[in-house]
Amino acid sequence: MEMSKSDLILESIIKEYLKSKSPIGSSDLQEKMMLDISPSTIRIYFKRLSQEGSLVQLHVSSGRIPTEMALRNYWIKKIEPQKPIVISDIDKIQNSIRNYGLYCVLKKKRNYILSEVIRVGERFLILIFDDEEFVIQYHAKIETFLNNFIGCNMEELRKIASSVGLHELSSKLNKVILQNALFKEGVNELYDIAQEYNDEDFVNKVIEPSFLDSLNFGIYFDGFIPKGCMAVKQNALVNEEALQIFCLGRLNSDFESFLNL
Repeated sequence: MEMSKSDLILESIIKEYLKSKSPIGSSDLQEKMMLDISPSTIRIYFKRLSQEGSLVQLHVSSGRIPTEMALRNYWIKKIEPQKPIVISDIDKIQNSIRNYGLYCVLKKKRNYILSEVIRVGERFLILIFDDEEFVIQYHAKIETFLNNFIGCNMEELRKIASSVGLHELSSKLNKVILQNALFKEGVNELYDIAQEYNDEDFVNKVIEPSFLDSLNFGIYFDGFIPKGCMAVKQNALVNEEALQIFCLGRLNSDFESFLNL
């Protein structure tokens, strides 16, 4: 479907704004678009888009920037969270994150289930989770506790163990969960956002190892997200292995260019 001139101008100003983070004037936009639309015609569309709530002029003498509503609609159109991203170079992604002002996690899609608890004399307990296993010190009460949770996934067991004070078990489970993350970059960006929007509570929630597993694939603008920000959880493929990628940043962060890497 061919875009209308109004939609074309709005998309063009959004793309330029994502690159420059600066207001865009009609003459600058006309030059960058390289289309046969005069600056005076673009100004007419600017006014119309402003009346519709898609553009805003911060100062009388400045150009326009897209509104939060326009940016949300743009990302909903551009990002397809149900479509897997094929990643050929993890290092390239990891090294590029800070250039885009994003927090990003790439994590293996695993849901370890406790299948067996093996006692080794009076010294150790071996916990078997699918293709993962580890050892903790033996205690009769812990053995009884664990046998009650055969069939429970690792993250749920970690939460329960933590809530009842089984700290060694909780720590071991947390370590395994963290090992599933191929990388976690941009934590400083989270704190910058928290300071900017005076919302520090969301940082601890987002960096919690189990947080990513609690989300469905999609785009998020509200809830745990500070105003003016967004997050995306999406499928990813690395060497045909199914992974999940999570990115969080400001609405004017260039998610599109980053994900296109």
